[in-house]
Amino acid sequence: MMVAVILVALVACNDAAPTPIKVYVTATFPAQVAGVIPASPTPTSTIESAAPTETAPYEPSPTTEVALSPSPDTAGQGVPIAHTPTSTSTASPTVTPTSSVTATASVEIMTSTPTLTPTSTFTETWTPQPSLTPTPSPTNTLAPPSFPNVPPQDQLPVLQSGGMGIQLHPLVTDEQWTQLLVQVNELGFEWVKIQLSWKQLEPAPGQYSDLFYTYVRRVQWASFQVGSHKILLSVVGAPDWARPQGFDPALEGPPADPAALANFLTAFIRETKPEDNRIQAIEIWNEPNLIREWSGQEISGANYMRLFDAAYAAVKAVAPNITVVTAGLAPVCNVPDTVCDREFLRQMYAAGLAQYADVKIGVHPYGWANPPDSRCCTSERGWANDKVFYFLETISDYADIIRQNNHATKMWLTEMGWGTFKGVGPGGMDLPAPAVAGFFDLITPQQQAEYGIQAFALIQQPPLSDVVELGFLWNLNFAMIGDAVNAPQEQMGYSLLDATGYPRLIYRYFQVARKIPSS
Repeated sequence: MMVAVILVALVACNDAAPTPIKVYVTATFPAQVAGVIPASPTPTSTIESAAPTETAPYEPSPTTEVALSPSPDTAGQGVPIAHTPTSTSTASPTVTPTSSVTATASVEIMTSTPTLTPTSTFTETWTPQPSLTPTPSPTNTLAPPSFPNVPPQDQLPVLQSGGMGIQLHPLVTDEQWTQLLVQVNELGFEWVKIQLSWKQLEPAPGQYSDLFYTYVRRVQWASFQVGSHKILLSVVGAPDWARPQGFDPALEGPPADPAALANFLTAFIRETKPEDNRIQAIEIWNEPNLIREWSGQEISGANYMRLFDAAYAAVKAVAPNITVVTAGLAPVCNVPDTVCDREFLRQMYAAGLAQYADVKIGVHPYGWANPPDSRCCTSERGWANDKVFYFLETISDYADIIRQNNHATKMWLTEMGWGTFKGVGPGGMDLPAPAVAGFFDLITPQQQAEYGIQAFALIQQPPLSDVVELGFLWNLNFAMIGDAVNAPQEQMGYSLLDATGYPRLIYRYFQVARKIPSS
């Protein structure tokens, strides 16, 4: 049921042609050999959480009553995206903690027909290692960073652990995986998201690699060992043998025959012993509205639904209790080789999505450099001059589209978060953000932490809780995958652990915040 509330006048987006900005979204990248997670910095539940002495407690932007419906005249007006503004003229002021990070959103979901387009599109420059076997790197000897400005628990919102998840990169050693799960417990997340690269797991039809069985163990350990987490799997990247003729090997894409994915899902679920309920949910693909994830076929919601139909049937045949989630779409518009995510979702509904009463709708509502309770458009600088760059605008548009199609379901935010390269390097040192992703320069570590906490607080109270069921923070350990100093990748900026495995400030915020079981 939608909750009616007071509407707020939205600031109209400027009609002038904005400076093109290049957009980056979370990418599916090849598995890398992970660095060792040092044992010494493992956080404990007794970390200091004293209020800062020199900074006032964080106060989110004045209590905002937000209308979940965008104004119809600005909905769907995507911008060409392709230039990186410098932080000298656009940097946001540092936000410091206040009496409370509690987020208040009075939101109504109206009946307008929006076509929003959030997040960014990560360039995939990860180079696969010659071996998929994780090899520990030398033990880290750097001292862990200290964080004097983590507010006490009573100045942070109380969160519901059952509505919280985080994505982990699984290509680590067994010992590292166990430690990551311990850290998930300390953070208070009930859900763990694991993304599988299909092409690395089934090199030939019906033949499964050693990594296939390693990932089966990863799922089993996460579900019944350290913390008994609930598992969301995401499967991406068809192997070459399954791709259509003439495919581009530099780009990921779907199989020519959807039955190939159905067979893979069946095999993986069976190997995890579905009678033991090790997997609670499966997300079918990742950002299929991008050429990077959907090459070899026309990008369309109808083509995606062909894959989804086959995958859904396969999952339900072998494990009826598993929740099936549609692919989180990359929120982009007016970018070459993409389809606007709002339009793509409408195409999915036109192809029959609403017939699935029990599916959840995957969403990637990134906030870029904008606070989670802000609405479009706050300024003419890059990453603030269009609705695509706003957490709430994305959720609002999707809620409208779902309601317009009479689909009684909720959204799962399968990726969300704010990134910065400040404090992500070895031992917590600052690194320059990749040149193509200047929005990282507009976020401080403290804002990253506060925005992440505030976003969960927003989606866990009405009216957002009427349309959103779960949120998954992107990500825990991706800064440890690859070389953050010499080959920084956009994914690293979101990581809660730095390049040597030490917790960043955002980790400490989530560790301190009180969690209660979901009602």
